[in-house]
Amino acid sequence: MRSRILGLLTVVMLIAAGPADGDATKKDLEKMQGDWAAASMVVDGTKLSDDEAQCLFRTVKGDHYTVYHFNKEIGKGALAIDATKKPKTIDATPAGKAKPLRGIYELEGDRLKVCFAPPGKDRPTDFEAKEGSGHTLTVWEREKK
Repeated sequence: MRSRILGLLTVVMLIAAGPADGDATKKDLEKMQGDWAAASMVVDGTKLSDDEAQCLFRTVKGDHYTVYHFNKEIGKGALAIDATKKPKTIDATPAGKAKPLRGIYELEGDRLKVCFAPPGKDRPTDFEAKEGSGHTLTVWEREKK
């Protein structure tokens, strides 16, 4: 179970944003820059313990991201966001992978909520990761310096 969760975390936590048309998208991309820590995570209906979720971190620079388990890099890639859609969309393409993870996001202040479907699956329509959906719902909080 732990290796399955870490595998999913590696894929799902690949969060960043790439520019799309529109000022709203550019503004959201700017707001996503920097360092983030996972506050909570639900993977396919299973809520990770706070200890498991809170050991995950990510850094966004431009339209690229790197995900860490504590200080060990576990994934990186690029994403594209579209803040003009309802809900707002985010697509993550892990380095070396052809199929992106399709997701949705909500950005409020220093809190970012994302919900991703597995590679090749339809984009989620709401912020839920019910059992059997394959979805991963993560809440990130900006790291305080």
